[in-house]
Amino acid sequence: MENFLERHPGVAEGNTNPFDNALFITTVGPSFLAAGTSVLTTEAPMLFKLAKANALAFIGSDGGTRGAQFEQAVRHYHATYISPLVTDEQLALTIANGF
Repeated sequence: MENFLERHPGVAEGNTNPFDNALFITTVGPSFLAAGTSVLTTEAPMLFKLAKANALAFIGSDGGTRGAQFEQAVRHYHATYISPLVTDEQLALTIANGF
């Protein structure tokens, strides 16, 4: 075990080289940022796609029927934007037409 650690000192102890640390941060940081952004931009459309049937039921019942998936999409929309830009009826129409 000692022989391995002598040949590979960076494996057993933290990396204290400032250049390596900066290289790691500038390489991994943007990768995590890009991955997180991708997840956020693909999650909302999938949520709205799943709510399409509920949105159609909401429209057909003049707002009387609010399915669980449509309600989840509405809550996501209200949580994402500070002041809702559209009403629930307009959101239902958007989901029904766009997804």
